[in-house]
Amino acid sequence: MRWWLAVQTCVVVGCGGMPEPWLAPLEAAESIPREPHREGDPARGRLALTTGDWQGVGVPWRGWQAAASPLEPKDVLPGRTGKNARVPYAYNVFTNVRGVEVVAPTCLTCHASHVNGELVLGLGNPDPVWNLPTGTALNGSAISAALWDPKESVEYDTYVVRIMLALEAGPLSSFSNYAAHRDVETLAWSELRKFDASTGLRGQVDVPPLWRVKKKTGLYANGMGRGDPAAHLMNMTTLSVVDVADAERIDAVFVDIGAYLRSLEPPRFPGTIDVALAREGEAVFVAQCARCHGTYGENGAYPNLLVPVAEVGTDPELATRSWVNAPAAEWFNTSFYGRRARMEPKAGYVAPPLDGIWATAPFLHNGSVPTLAALLDASLRPTKWSSAFTRDEYDLERVGWRGDVPGRGYDTTGLGLSNVGHTFGDALTADERRAVLEYLKTL
Repeated sequence: MRWWLAVQTCVVVGCGGMPEPWLAPLEAAESIPREPHREGDPARGRLALTTGDWQGVGVPWRGWQAAASPLEPKDVLPGRTGKNARVPYAYNVFTNVRGVEVVAPTCLTCHASHVNGELVLGLGNPDPVWNLPTGTALNGSAISAALWDPKESVEYDTYVVRIMLALEAGPLSSFSNYAAHRDVETLAWSELRKFDASTGLRGQVDVPPLWRVKKKTGLYANGMGRGDPAAHLMNMTTLSVVDVADAERIDAVFVDIGAYLRSLEPPRFPGTIDVALAREGEAVFVAQCARCHGTYGENGAYPNLLVPVAEVGTDPELATRSWVNAPAAEWFNTSFYGRRARMEPKAGYVAPPLDGIWATAPFLHNGSVPTLAALLDASLRPTKWSSAFTRDEYDLERVGWRGDVPGRGYDTTGLGLSNVGHTFGDALTADERRAVLEYLKTL
C-alpha cells in the first residue's frame, strides 16, 4: 500500500522524491544514469538534418535525374526548397567536399515513416529494407550512362561499394563493418578490414522513434550507447566521413540535430478515445507498468531501466550478442566517436518510454508483435504475419498493423525473431487490458 500511495503522489506532484521501491522495482535491473550532453539549436538541427551535407557520399545529381522515378506527393518533405524539394524526404542534395553534387541518404531513411496517411519525421520505418520512399530503387545502368564526368563516376562507384558493404553485412552489422574499414586514429578509409566485423547476430531490430532521445540516457535497445548522444547519432557517418577534421565538423552539426530530435513530439492518436475508459487504464498502468515504463503527463518521470533478459523474457539474441562486436565497441571507444561517448554492450533491454506508442507498431525490440492488443495479450500474437505497411493497413482499434496483407512476411520461429516474453499483460483481466490499451492511445 505504501508503494501505491507513493506512485499516486508521483503522478500528482512529481517524482523528484520518488521512494526507493519505485526507483529500483526489479531486483537485477540497472538504472542508467543521466550524463551531461551539449546543448544545441533545434532550428539549425532540423535544417541540417533535412538539407545538410554531413553524409558525404551519394548518387551524383545528374545520375539521379536520369534514373529516379517521379516523386510521389506522400514522399515530399514540406518546406524544402530548390533541388531538395525534388527528392524524397530521406535524401539531401548538396555539393560534397570533393566538389560533386550528390543525392545522399540521411537518418530519415530509417527514422521517418508514414502512419495513418501522415509522414512523421522521427517515426521509425517499420521495414527500412523494403518500405522506402520513391526514387530509391535506382537503375544503375541509367545512372552510369548519364555520368560523363569521371569524377562523378568515381563518386558513384564509391557510393555503390559502401552501400553494398552494408547490405552484405546486414543492417545489424553495418556500423561494425564500416568501423573495420577505418583507421581508429585518422578515420582514413582502407579497402581491407582492420578487424573481424562479424557479430553472428540474426533477426532484426525494430527502428525506434527518435522522440525517445529526450528521455533515454542509454541509446539503442540494450542501452549500450552511453555519454553524449551526438556521437551515437552520427555513428553511421562512418559510411562517408573523410578524416578527423571532417568528423569535427559533423560533430558540431549533430549537436544541433540532437537538440532538434529532443524537441520532437509524437503525433496524436487520430481516432476517438473513450476518456473514462482511458482513466481506468491509467490507474492499471501506474500500478502494473509504470515501474519500468515510467509515468506520463506534466509531472511524469521515466526510470531508464535496463531490464535483464531473464526478467522481460523476450528474444535474447540481440541482448546476448549485441549488434556491435567487441572489436567494434573498442574501435568506437578509442576513436574520435568515443571522445565524449562510449559503447557498453549489456545483456538486457531498456524498457522504452511510451510516448506516441500508438504510432510505433510493430512492437518488442525485434518488431515481432504487430499490434498493441497482442502485446498486452500473448494469446493474440500470430506466429506468422505480413504487411506492406500502407495507410489502409493500420488498425486503430487493435493499434498496429493488421498483419494479413501481402508484403514483407514475418516468421517468429526464426532465430532472433521470437515473439515470446513481455507477458505482463497476461496477468490482467480482459477489461483491464482494454482499459490500458485505451490509455496508451493518449500518450
